Amino acid sequence: MGFADMHIHSVFSDGTLTPERIVQIARENGVELISVCDHNEVRGTLEAVRLALAAGLRYVTGVEIDAIFEGVDIHILCYGADLDDPVLLARIRHARAALDGMEDALLARLLPDYPQLDAAECAAFPYDSSRGGWKMLQYLQAKGVTADLKSGIPFYERYGVTYAGAGFDPAREVVAAIHAAGGRAVLAHPGVTFPSDDLRALEAKVEAALDLGLDGVECHYPRHSPGVTRRCVEICRRRGAIITAGSDCHGAFNHNEIGQTHTPASALKLNGLAVV
Repeated sequence: MGFADMHIHSVFSDGTLTPERIVQIARENGVELISVCDHNEVRGTLEAVRLALAAGLRYVTGVEIDAIFEGVDIHILCYGADLDDPVLLARIRHARAALDGMEDALLARLLPDYPQLDAAECAAFPYDSSRGGWKMLQYLQAKGVTADLKSGIPFYERYGVTYAGAGFDPAREVVAAIHAAGGRAVLAHPGVTFPSDDLRALEAKVEAALDLGLDGVECHYPRHSPGVTRRCVEICRRRGAIITAGSDCHGAFNHNEIGQTHTPASALKLNGLAVV
C-alpha cells in the first residue's frame, strides 16, 4: 500500500492547488489515501472525491473546523460526515463567518495607521485563489503594507485580533454536530496547537481533548517531533482512538508537500471510518 495524507488544503480555502492538481500530485508522490480538508469549507472535498476515485485513489471526505477548547482555537478534522446535514453545515458556516470577521476586525484597526487602506476598496478587492492565503493578506501586499503574503499574518496578533476571540463555537458543540452527522472528529496537529517541550503537558491536553468526545488524533504531522508523534500514537493505541497522518499542504502557500510524512496507509487506525 502507498502513503496516506488526510489533511490537504485546496483553492477553496487558503491553498493554491486545485482538486485536480492535488489528485495528480498524490499519485506522483505515491499517496493512495487522501482527504481534502479545507478551512470551514466543503466544496473542495466534494469536488476532490470524484476526481480521486476516478484516478484510483482511496478517499475520505473531510473539512477542518475551527472551535474553542479551554480558551484555545483548535482545528477539528471532520471525516466521513454527511456534508449535507443542516446542523453540521450551520456550524461550518458559522466558523467560516467568524474567520472572515477577523479580516474585518483587523482592517478596522489598521485604518488609522495606514491611510492607503480603504474599507470599500478592500471589500471589492478580488481574491486570487492561485496565490493562496486569504484576501486580507493579498490586499495588504497590494497596498504596499507588506512585502509578501506571510508578512501580513503577524498583524493579527499585533493588533489584538485573535482566533480565541473570533467567536468560534465551543469544541464540544462542534464534535456533537459531527457525530450527529455520522462523522468522526480528529484533533489536528496537537504538537502545534499545544506547543510544549514537556511531553507530559502535551499528553494531558490531548487526553482532555479526547475526553471531550474527539475520536482521534492527527499523530503524524510534518512539524511534530519524533517524540510528539510517538506520544500521540501511544495515547491513541491505549484509548483505541483513531490515528491519522496529514501534511497540511497548502501548495505554494507553505512548504509542506502532499504525503510529506511518508506514513503508510497501513499504519493508520481508522476504526471503521468510511473510506471510498
